[in-house]
Amino acid sequence: MHQRGTPMNDTITRLQLDRLAASILAKSPLELAEIANGNPAIYLEWISEIRKRDSEAREEARRMSLALQSLLEAPKRTGKSKAA
Repeated sequence: MHQRGTPMNDTITRLQLDRLAASILAKSPLELAEIANGNPAIYLEWISEIRKRDSEAREEARRMSLALQSLLEAPKRTGKSKAA
């Protein structure tokens, strides 16, 4: 069995969160309100987990953007621009 924080567990968690997000987006505001009223604990857990994943995704996107910018600007520093 994998422990929390291992690559396998993180992959499963991401997959589960992706499925949860898709399911939430497919629901109407009324359906979401019914879930919130019927099971507020799980609803708050969803908010917490999706908020955490959103924060991680934004940080990952920021790092990728910085890495891309570094790659694109590197030729300019040497004067040899061959970037597409």
